[in-house]
Amino acid sequence: MKTTILALLTAAFIGALPPMAVGQHLHVMADTIFQPALNELVPMFTERTGSEIRLALGPSSILAERMFAGDPVDVFFPAGDRHMRQAFEKGRVDVTLKRNILILPTSNLSESLDGQDPEYVSAAVMSPSDQRVPAMAFLEFLVSASAREVFARHGFGLP
Repeated sequence: MKTTILALLTAAFIGALPPMAVGQHLHVMADTIFQPALNELVPMFTERTGSEIRLALGPSSILAERMFAGDPVDVFFPAGDRHMRQAFEKGRVDVTLKRNILILPTSNLSESLDGQDPEYVSAAVMSPSDQRVPAMAFLEFLVSASAREVFARHGFGLP
């Protein structure tokens, strides 16, 4: 029941968004580990909202360096917590707009059964963001049922 209500609210939120002005793009920096899933998800999001995404892929460490050097970023989606913590410590994360998206896959089943806590991966809207509303919509889209199906197909666990 909760999942159905959340799915309906997410769909209503995304559907109610005004299209972005011509020439405006949502800048998303994401680790390359997410590339196969994002290759499917970005066109789905654009089709649903009209928001164009400029996706910058690379190792989280390089993306963090680029962000701290001033490259535009509205949503940051690193693999793991270290670079998100660095962004938080530098005041770049809008803490109210941070979501746990995935559980990183383990290399084998015994690792996931040995009592270790799973490693959650989060994405966040960066502060400041010129595209705050579309960035919020993209975060909500990443936890939607359709996005969760795509992530699961690519081997990611879901919180």
